[in-house]
Amino acid sequence: MSEFKLKRMGGPVLKPIPEHSWESGAVFNPGVVKQSDIVHMLYRAVEGDNFSTIGYAKLDLAGEVLERWDKPVILRELDIEKHGCEDPRIVLFDKSYFIFYTAYDGYNPLEGKNARVIMAKTIDFKAYKKIGMVGPDFQDKDAMIFPEKINGKVGYLHRIEPNIQLALFEDLGHFVKPEPDYWSNHLKDLDKYTVMRREFEWESIKIGAGPPPFKTEAGWLLLYHGVDKQFVYRAGSALLDEKNPFKVIARLPYPILEPELKYERIGDVDMVVFPEGIVQFGDELQIYYGGADKVIGLATGKLSHLIDELWKNRVS
Repeated sequence: MSEFKLKRMGGPVLKPIPEHSWESGAVFNPGVVKQSDIVHMLYRAVEGDNFSTIGYAKLDLAGEVLERWDKPVILRELDIEKHGCEDPRIVLFDKSYFIFYTAYDGYNPLEGKNARVIMAKTIDFKAYKKIGMVGPDFQDKDAMIFPEKINGKVGYLHRIEPNIQLALFEDLGHFVKPEPDYWSNHLKDLDKYTVMRREFEWESIKIGAGPPPFKTEAGWLLLYHGVDKQFVYRAGSALLDEKNPFKVIARLPYPILEPELKYERIGDVDMVVFPEGIVQFGDELQIYYGGADKVIGLATGKLSHLIDELWKNRVS
């Protein structure tokens, strides 16, 4: 049986710059969004002992860098960000760009309190405003909202290990400031709000959403990462129902991208491809991903081919 696989576009799109101390160690896990004929990219930049900030680059439709700022655009400012601002996703929602990234304080992760999701906003990728911490008061990652309301609700996709969950809100104000017991009730009944669970050997340890859900005629296309027992990170694909994204309507049983090239196999964390950004040009999807927690790669594939393959793997 034929399988859908993403194809790389050359080598790494972005590498660390030794002369820039704040991104001298690594650059990876980028969020992207298309605006006319350019791509805005926000990426995790590492210095020293894995201290992270977020940098900015502008690319053309071929993945060539047009502009790259020499200073980070999102800095470590909050207590929860003492060690890092990591892994940004970008969502265009209601004419503004909302950024969701992981804040990390560097303390013991076993306490379950050292990683939270921060929401920020920009309208021009020049000035950024931190709205604050969102989501449950619990170890939370791989989060973003859907790019439009679903049946009048704001959908928040997030990951409390090892699966992917969804929460719904009346509007953005409700999302930012929900009822005092909203998240405690969500955590008490987490199984009810779980959208996707681990199913296959290549994702047996945990899964997490990659880029924000991407609307197609077939439903919401969700790319995600899966981690196996050898801690190899691969990229997978699923379709969620357009009107009820709690329902998975199709899911590939195999990865569409896995560590094969040197810069994906060897880095600060070996054997990792980590998709976080997606843009569409006609029938072509461009997927930006982190390679071995060191560089940023770009892979492409035909949207129509991916949807056809997903339909062969409907969830009954």
